[in-house]
Amino acid sequence: MGNFCGRGNRSGPKTRTVVPNHTLDPSIQHRAKAHPNKDFRGNRIKTTKYTILTFFPKNIFEQFHRFANLYFILVVALNWVPQIQAFGKEIAMVPVIFVLAVTCIKDAFEDFRRYKSDQKINHSHCRLYKSDEDRYAKGEWQDIHVGDFVHLSCNEIIPADIVLVKSSDSNGICHIETCNLDGETNLKQRQAVFGIDYGNDGFKAKKFDFTLECDLPNSEIYKFKGYIINHGEKISLNKDNLLLRGCTVRNTDYVEGIVVYAGHDTKAMLNNRNPRYKRSKLERHINRDVVWCVILLLFLCFFCAIASGIWLGGYKDRHLVPFIPYESDEWYNPYFQAFVVFFTYIIIYQTVIPLALYVSVELVKLGQVYFINNDLRMYYAPMDKRVECRALNITEDLGQVEYIFSDKTGTLTENQMEFKSCTINGKDYPHAPESEDDMSETGSRFSLASKSSTVPPSMASLVLENLSLEPDLQRELSKMCMRSLNSVDLSLPDTPPVMKMENTKTIQEFFLLMAICNTVVVSTHAHEDLMDESGVVHDPHQQKSDREKQKMTDFYKKLPEPSTKKSNLTPLSQESSTPKSLALPPIAATADFQSRELYNRYDSSSPALTPSEGSIAGSSFLSDMSQRTQYEAESPDELALVKASCTYGCCLLKRSPDKVTVWLPAEGEVEFETLDVLTFDSTRKRMSVIVRNPVNGEIVLYTKGADSQVLSILHKKYKQDPAMKDIVRKTEDHILGYAVRGLRTLCMAKKVSKAVAYPNWRVRFKEADASLENREEKLLDVACEIEQDLDLLGATGIEDKLQDEVPATISKLRRAGIKVWVLTGDKQETAIQIAYASQLFDTNMHIMVLNGSDKETTKDLLEEHIVQINRNKETSQGENKPKKEYALVIDGPTLAYALDKQLEPSFLKLAVRCKSVVCCRSTPIQKGMVVKLVRDHLKKLTLAIGDGANDVSMIHVADIGVGVAGQEGMQAVMASDFAICRFKHLQDLLLVHGHWCYSRLARFSSIMFYKSLILIFALYWYQFDSAFSGSLQFDSLFTMLKHVLFTALPPIVNAVMDKDVSAETLLNKPELYKTGPQDKLYTRMSFFMAMLDALYQSVILYYVCYLAYLYEPVGVWEFGTTSFTALILTCLLTIAIDTQSWVWPQWLTTVVSFLFFWFFAILSNAVWFTFDHPANPYWVMIHTMTKPIHTVVVLLSTVLALLPRFVIRILQRTISPDEIVISQLEEKEIESKNSDMEMQENDNMTNTTEITTVDGSLQGSTTTSYHRNLESSIKFRNGALSKPRHSIPSNDSIT
Repeated sequence: MGNFCGRGNRSGPKTRTVVPNHTLDPSIQHRAKAHPNKDFRGNRIKTTKYTILTFFPKNIFEQFHRFANLYFILVVALNWVPQIQAFGKEIAMVPVIFVLAVTCIKDAFEDFRRYKSDQKINHSHCRLYKSDEDRYAKGEWQDIHVGDFVHLSCNEIIPADIVLVKSSDSNGICHIETCNLDGETNLKQRQAVFGIDYGNDGFKAKKFDFTLECDLPNSEIYKFKGYIINHGEKISLNKDNLLLRGCTVRNTDYVEGIVVYAGHDTKAMLNNRNPRYKRSKLERHINRDVVWCVILLLFLCFFCAIASGIWLGGYKDRHLVPFIPYESDEWYNPYFQAFVVFFTYIIIYQTVIPLALYVSVELVKLGQVYFINNDLRMYYAPMDKRVECRALNITEDLGQVEYIFSDKTGTLTENQMEFKSCTINGKDYPHAPESEDDMSETGSRFSLASKSSTVPPSMASLVLENLSLEPDLQRELSKMCMRSLNSVDLSLPDTPPVMKMENTKTIQEFFLLMAICNTVVVSTHAHEDLMDESGVVHDPHQQKSDREKQKMTDFYKKLPEPSTKKSNLTPLSQESSTPKSLALPPIAATADFQSRELYNRYDSSSPALTPSEGSIAGSSFLSDMSQRTQYEAESPDELALVKASCTYGCCLLKRSPDKVTVWLPAEGEVEFETLDVLTFDSTRKRMSVIVRNPVNGEIVLYTKGADSQVLSILHKKYKQDPAMKDIVRKTEDHILGYAVRGLRTLCMAKKVSKAVAYPNWRVRFKEADASLENREEKLLDVACEIEQDLDLLGATGIEDKLQDEVPATISKLRRAGIKVWVLTGDKQETAIQIAYASQLFDTNMHIMVLNGSDKETTKDLLEEHIVQINRNKETSQGENKPKKEYALVIDGPTLAYALDKQLEPSFLKLAVRCKSVVCCRSTPIQKGMVVKLVRDHLKKLTLAIGDGANDVSMIHVADIGVGVAGQEGMQAVMASDFAICRFKHLQDLLLVHGHWCYSRLARFSSIMFYKSLILIFALYWYQFDSAFSGSLQFDSLFTMLKHVLFTALPPIVNAVMDKDVSAETLLNKPELYKTGPQDKLYTRMSFFMAMLDALYQSVILYYVCYLAYLYEPVGVWEFGTTSFTALILTCLLTIAIDTQSWVWPQWLTTVVSFLFFWFFAILSNAVWFTFDHPANPYWVMIHTMTKPIHTVVVLLSTVLALLPRFVIRILQRTISPDEIVISQLEEKEIESKNSDMEMQENDNMTNTTEITTVDGSLQGSTTTSYHRNLESSIKFRNGALSKPRHSIPSNDSIT
């Protein structure tokens, strides 16, 4: 705890020092002063906010932080002052207590769920090392402390952040699944700490007596720095040595490690956060109108207070003041009376600020979220996932989006890569359909699954994921072995024979690079728990190996002998072409092959295999055990390349930290020593692997990455030698062609490092790797140092197809008035092609491409295009031509200049005039800057959608962040407000639910203000007839419960279930969405319109009742009860008039609300309450109901009060209908037509006649609808759908 808290203390420690606990005396307690790890937190977690003792005071204290709650508490306190008391003390507390109680119950329920979750986690079990027993024993997670050793088996969840010291794998490798932490299901490889000598007996926990130095606890899950002090020598630690809490051990029998962070210090807990709270645009408008309510409250209170003083001052003799006996002489002072009565009116008019508004809004949004989450339109069956609402309070913002910023890969596309083309040594090798029929409508290439018959039967199993093999590559790769790889050097003279061999070597090295230059994990066998309850680890590897060998031997004994037909291909030599391990080949990872194909490849009817061909087949047919073998990759690109290489016979078999094993077609298994791996980063945009050639010992660097980053670091001979320049030119042309086809491109290169230079470089690399400060910058510099003077091998083109319905979705979003910007890291040509395919661009648009080399050039380009647009606009206006639409394409370097403070206005001015914008080669930071620029300068509501970690920046910046659960993990989802599975779901989320949520909450807000104001104005008119004394004509119990009980449910149900138009109409007419961004439903005048309506209705309700009872001998309570009954009925019917569609909950709550008030009034008036002030309306409701005048007044005043609103609604639907009303009328017309068709069909079926035989039956008898009814009943009993063919679409259904 000390170190953790010390982070904020500049004089505190900069690192954490961890001492293994088993090296200390077991009698020393963990919190004892003598314990070196005493300041570190334990592993027990507590996410609850309260305890039993602290819940009530702490929760109430938190609720008092809300201004509205604090305001009403102060009003209640005022009511307890006898001189200014307006209501009964107890009654005035009822609404506040109700609201506070509801919030308390909700908070208690949520906190109890957190408590149960904490208990379950804290009492989970794992194996802890006990130094006094010298063995591992089971213990609970909450008993783990920093410095403890932990033993975990396969599929166990990691209980704390642990430095991996021992793995069951002989190479110290461990695989973990991080889906519980970041949502990613791909396996991550972790490495045990190397460089520690444990003696001949190997690692034992008790032998580990070294001290660890590492970072202080932080939330960066992909960063970890530290070192182990091993007798004065520092052994560096990095993120690959750290197992994070919440991850799961996979593909490893067991691991052991030392805990460095526990409990709330772990990275998982430091990253744990609740759904973000955002304030919606509509909520900001509501807060603005609450200010108007405060102003109105102060006006009414000042007016009534002044009027009270004036009225009192009109009496010269204070003893002549009627009805009001004051307590003392000072009360007859008009000024004092005005001062006191001001606070009385604060109490009376308190509900001008809607008490239940904020609580009701929260309930409404919870209901809206429930229906969004359960919308089957947004359920994605392949992933068994539905939409997830992570931010609960911005649902209405979904209906007001004006700008969408979208990633491309994985968001618009599938992110399921297919290898389509490659260029090697300047020659293109297309893996493409042979006819135009195999092209998709958008230009994307279809796979050749339907063309598999064109592949020879002997090669059928080589087709991996519908890959069409290239014959030239097959021929060259069939001879691939170490001898062919080492045959020539690329720098030899240009003689024709050498060039031919050089091309062969380049092809083979190209595919070798595809197989080994990656981080793909190969898993080949099941894993079991190897430790018993006593802590003894059994090692059954030898028995397992013997069993596997016996199984494989028995299996291959059953195979028929291969045919001996000669091949048309000539191997390099008989010796080199014969596979060395054909008798017992390894298990390949081509999991898509079926084991039944194994026999087919050796069938006598199949073409014979030469030794070379047999090698190729061997690399594939070994997938008979594929149910236990698979590739796990962090990137879909890597997976596509490795599988493509494997399909050609160069298979990745096994990987360890210092070795990588591949299967070469003409060689069999070959093991390369892995010296170093330079991982991919967003700055270099490439990764490299350094291996040692097992034959000649050469140190070879293989690099792959973005073409711009690889072509720029080629050897200088590619700029000097004409032949080499031609190869680069052809490669660039092919890469450009791939990009135009919409393919993702990667460039491949290699370098043979000098034996003298590499050791010196490696020393600097290890120093940078062990550095605790500026480690990333130092590693970047060292990596760029060796990644120079490369030899070009070629490039690949990988297809990432568009998701289904992406073009239709973007088209609808554009029709809805939403501008769509695509921010991608892909090449410009690829992005433009995808923009056309997705209908982001159309053929009528003028595409403006900005590629500026510097700031001045960028400025000139921006100004030039702005002038051109203005000129075209003036020309089109003068010639009455339609306006030309524009689209903007800008690359990453130019975007960096455009985002400069000086150029921001020009860039924004140009971008706003474009229908669509595509930013290419943009970095994650640039994505966030673009979103922030539009959000802050244009003041428009923005939405960002992406699926990867590189999209988190813009998702955080945007008003609404949407994450796509896809192939790149769940980091975007976890940073988002809403999570979907497909881009097409965005149209339902915005155009349907967004529109509904906005329209519902807009009407709900107006109704809530209206409900509060009508009551206040009704009380206000009575003050003119009560000498502004603060008296009430209503029962105070009715006044307090009106908003929380009598009229609370109908608005809430409407705001959750009401629909102005159906989902089908909203999707077919996206233009209806424009009402949200244009704020048509809740404007600045909405509050004042609600106030005017409440003002008029209150006048009618008060003065109709006043005139009716003017000459009747009634008391104030009878008068007030009649008026209040009319008021409740008017409020409920006003809500009903504003209801667009009716479902049974709306009918139910409306009727039940009025009946509840009615019965409550009868029961409450039948009981004598002693706390009401100044008297109690005992038996008034029962007495009033018996008089006909009560019913007449209620009905008459209600009709007159509702008449203007009703007439206005009729005029809006007939004389001046808007888009929504027109759509509603069209829906009604369709319903009417369908109803007529159904009635006609029913008549036809009823009036049909049946001619029977003359067997005593009646001829010409009319057949009724008995058979149809019988059929219907049978269908109903069988559970089949009994809906008629032409059914009437109804709004009485909930999507």
